[in-house]
Amino acid sequence: MGQGILEMKTYSILTPSRNRPDRLQDFIQSVFLWAANPHNVEMLVYVDNDDPQLEAYKNIQHEHVTIHIGEPISISKSWNILAAMAKNSVFIMGNDDLLYRTSAWDMALDRELSVYQDDIYCAWMEDKINGESHCAFPIVSRLWYETLGYFAPGVFHFGYNDTWVFDIAQRVDRCHFMPHIIAEHMHFSASKSSFDDTYARNRTQERGNLYHKDKDIYEATREQRHGDAQKLLAVIRSI
Repeated sequence: MGQGILEMKTYSILTPSRNRPDRLQDFIQSVFLWAANPHNVEMLVYVDNDDPQLEAYKNIQHEHVTIHIGEPISISKSWNILAAMAKNSVFIMGNDDLLYRTSAWDMALDRELSVYQDDIYCAWMEDKINGESHCAFPIVSRLWYETLGYFAPGVFHFGYNDTWVFDIAQRVDRCHFMPHIIAEHMHFSASKSSFDDTYARNRTQERGNLYHKDKDIYEATREQRHGDAQKLLAVIRSI
């Protein structure tokens, strides 16, 4: 890359959604309203085929959005199905309770990610809840994805997917927080939304609190994350 020339990246936002077509529409609108180059952005959405509002999801029409309807699976696995469909060079973890708030967020990301000549990084925006302390919605390169063979680990019921990616990024010292790019998490815990059926489904309904189950899985899989970090370090050292 020549001096002063900024590489224009392309972005795939991977977004599982459940029983929230209206909130998903708001997220989609915010992503493309504030993008400087919408043609460089695609959004891939996973919806369960038993979703109570399946027909509303089918009615979502946007030239840069693909709604994939599939079997009910964990959110951890659905992110990987979307990643396998992604066409672009950068993968962004999306969620149906996010709203992008920064004008030309994609150009700002181009500038931030251009510093990594080896293309190994884990970046994240300001979500107005976690800040620098936690990578709530990881952004990684296609090379990161192809090196590890997954976007999300696929082992969790619901939570800890971002924590897994963040842990590996810390192990290879490739954490990149971007406080000036805002993707606000409109989460009930911050009194930004109501506690709806989708929140309850993963916390208080018949399946129990999935975060508690996923915490045990996370603690039992340290060695796998160590091994995956070594794979990324090998790429870093080879370039």
